[in-house]
Amino acid sequence: MLVAGAGAVPAAQAARSPGWRTVKILRHCGNDSMSGVTATGPRDAWALGVPTESGAGCGADVEHWSGTNWGRVPVPRRMIAGRDASVTVPLPVAASSATDAWIFPNVLSSLPLSPYDYALRWNGTAWRKSAFPAHLSVLLAAAFGPADVWAFGGIDHADGSVVPYAARYDGHSWRKAVVPVAPLGISARSAHDMWTVGPTPATASKPLAKQVILAAHWTGRRWRTMTVPAISAPAGTGSLSRGLVATVGPADIWWAYQVAGPEPAPAGLLHWYRGHWHTIKLPAAIGGLDAMAQDGHGGVWLLAQAGTAFYNLAQYLYHYSNGQWTRQPVPSPRWYTDMLSGMAWVPGTTSVWAVGEADLNNGNGSVGVITRYLR
Repeated sequence: MLVAGAGAVPAAQAARSPGWRTVKILRHCGNDSMSGVTATGPRDAWALGVPTESGAGCGADVEHWSGTNWGRVPVPRRMIAGRDASVTVPLPVAASSATDAWIFPNVLSSLPLSPYDYALRWNGTAWRKSAFPAHLSVLLAAAFGPADVWAFGGIDHADGSVVPYAARYDGHSWRKAVVPVAPLGISARSAHDMWTVGPTPATASKPLAKQVILAAHWTGRRWRTMTVPAISAPAGTGSLSRGLVATVGPADIWWAYQVAGPEPAPAGLLHWYRGHWHTIKLPAAIGGLDAMAQDGHGGVWLLAQAGTAFYNLAQYLYHYSNGQWTRQPVPSPRWYTDMLSGMAWVPGTTSVWAVGEADLNNGNGSVGVITRYLR
């Protein structure tokens, strides 16, 4: 068996040939699951997860890639109120270097999106609290340096509604930021090149047919917006359940979306390139979208589920390059089946990280997994 005892156990060393391979298996506490990942370069990446069993007294599982191995960066439990819970959305983790990383404890409480009035920052030696201007549920984040960090999410109201909210850190404090959309996804290559797509704040709570969806580009000084093609959706559809963004450059982005509704839920992939939106036909088998990342040479990776019903879905890694789709299974440790949920391109390379959990095929129990594509 590949997993024994507590702590993290490295998988067999992968040969340097093209393909996806499991490079780390993690046992932190309880049934482990990794969900969020980000990379600043070949020698710096961060992954975040929480156990899927509540009540175990476990904290966040933060892992850091140094260029040669993954190592755990413990988070003091006193910094995280509440208890652990199963989280069904990718966890936001942002970093600009090995000494500047951010996590957001709203995803680590007894409710997956319980709001908090602070973020947690790793400064290279310890985690420090950093106060928000409001109790904020953070879903997306980006960090460009110790004095430039963004957090996107919402404020929960007593009537069950969520008001979109964004905050920006300037090195001293967080302040509310004005953003022209309620982001469904974000992707950034630098402090002068960040893209997000979503409905305008004024239409975010309306049915999908009445939402005004825009792509917004942060230039470092201001937001520029443009419309996206109309989305075909069943009548009465209330929202988009997924919106994934992958930035290649200031005028080259990918956007994948999925409509909330009866299965199979409609999904689509759009590519903004050379001043036009191009519709990319998805493989017919795709029934659900989980994550996306550019591939470093003009194409894109999609982590998606294939099938026509929830109980019949299998997850695959789809690659689109030069007008062609290819598909390969998600790698899994022996006796386990992987379910990945987060993906990040490694800047300056054709490598991609992906994280998730591996579930025992013949019983209860899971471990966290980190996988990597090398070309």
